[in-house]
Amino acid sequence: MPKICLTNDDGPYSQGLLKLAEKLAEFSDLTVVVPEGQRSATGKSLTLNRPLRVADRGNTNGYKLITHDGTPADSVVLAVSFVKDIDLFVSGINAGANIGYQSMFTSGTVGAAFEAALKGYPAIAISQEAAPADWFNTNGSTRNYDAECEMATGIIKRILSNGLPPGIDALNLNYPCDVIETTPLEITKPARVRMTNRVIARVDPHGRNYYWFEGVETDGKPSDDVNAVMKMDCASLSPIVIESVGDKEVDLLREFMMKEAS
Repeated sequence: MPKICLTNDDGPYSQGLLKLAEKLAEFSDLTVVVPEGQRSATGKSLTLNRPLRVADRGNTNGYKLITHDGTPADSVVLAVSFVKDIDLFVSGINAGANIGYQSMFTSGTVGAAFEAALKGYPAIAISQEAAPADWFNTNGSTRNYDAECEMATGIIKRILSNGLPPGIDALNLNYPCDVIETTPLEITKPARVRMTNRVIARVDPHGRNYYWFEGVETDGKPSDDVNAVMKMDCASLSPIVIESVGDKEVDLLREFMMKEAS
């Protein structure tokens, strides 16, 4: 039976994680290693300036549950220490799509997949577009996730059977808001930018300035994940490639450094 480690950045009570754990436990030796609370937008950060507090919650619903007070990427480091011979890391299902590099580099969900991939493990991050009320919510969305889990487990079983394609370090799977059995899956490239950010300035009751970052959605290109999820209402599966710098880029930088500054 394959060994899978499941994590997320929404905490152990997230409905997306609980439903996916239930499905994964049907065909794998599953361990869930997850932050004890909401850790969205932590990227691939690790907890290096204090000790981690870890709680072994025992076996529940057919899988082992471990919680901790660190980040999603910490989950990967802890899992490698606690579980031998992990075959696959899965992160999600996150409430809120992580499409485009802009979101991927910020996301704790994708950050865990990055950490696993850097350690040489196959990994997949799974997210779903959600209403603003579901963002940064410990329970995530209240949807039933049946169709989402069905599509995800199909991809996961392919990874377990065949490995990832050569040169691909991890996968990033994203769903639109509404998913049914017939929702198509598009193979896409990550967009560079999902949204533009602007600063909203306000004044609190004490007369002090404070600021919100507001995101304004952009239109994606036909081949990218933003277009697939936001415009076409398709699921999107994108490759994550970590080592993308080749000899050409190194030579170009060498030539650049030989030029005189004005």
